[in-house]
Amino acid sequence: MPRFSLIVPTLGRTTELVELFESIVDQNRNDIEIILVDQNDDDRLIPLVEGLPPTMGMRHIRLKEKNPSIARNAGLEVACGEIIAFPDDDCWYPAHLLDRVDRWFQANSMYAVLAVGALDRDGTSSGNRWVQDACDISPLNALRTTFCSSLFISAGQLNPAIRFDAKLFPGEETDYILRQLATGLRGRFDRELYIHHPRRDMLSGTVSHRRAKKYGAAMGILVRRHSLFPLWCGLVIYDLARTLFVSMRGKFEDAGFCLA
Repeated sequence: MPRFSLIVPTLGRTTELVELFESIVDQNRNDIEIILVDQNDDDRLIPLVEGLPPTMGMRHIRLKEKNPSIARNAGLEVACGEIIAFPDDDCWYPAHLLDRVDRWFQANSMYAVLAVGALDRDGTSSGNRWVQDACDISPLNALRTTFCSSLFISAGQLNPAIRFDAKLFPGEETDYILRQLATGLRGRFDRELYIHHPRRDMLSGTVSHRRAKKYGAAMGILVRRHSLFPLWCGLVIYDLARTLFVSMRGKFEDAGFCLA
């Protein structure tokens, strides 16, 4: 049985996947299985799969549906590892990350979920922007601590009946974790460990107004679904205050993103 199952939904990317695969190989472990859920209509990934070392377990699943939640659910159906992760097809792992995650779970068996930090290539935070460096995951901080690529989950403690909601995007990973925690499981956020991921947020110039509105709408659905009214109020106040602050600095385009 592998120690790690890495479920990788992918669509349209190749160069980024090469970097991810190389970073996984560089973990220097022989107990990893990669579950590549391929949503491309062509065979662009065949050379990448065939180029992996034979010691690296690979399951290449072809999927017609182009939906990350459906892809992750397909991966969960076949995953055999004791620890499950969901790396994006544009992230990569730093050296020895899986060794450190392995030791963390051995020392913290009371937790089923570990969420680590995320840094871009320059070392700037690119996910899990929570005010604390380490804390238990709760409904009030889950939106800021449960970035999908940073999640590591103890498979033996999961409720297998709970799956990612294919109708919710983005925010599906937070919804998934909150539903798992609602069964009595415990989760922990620890920024001392981290993955690498490109920075994509409203004020970095990497997203559109349409994407900002989509994320805002999904966040609204998520907090309503889990009855997080105090959190909803806090988020609205935060974004309105940020809109005002950015406007006062004359950055009206950025203010539009905050308002969106």
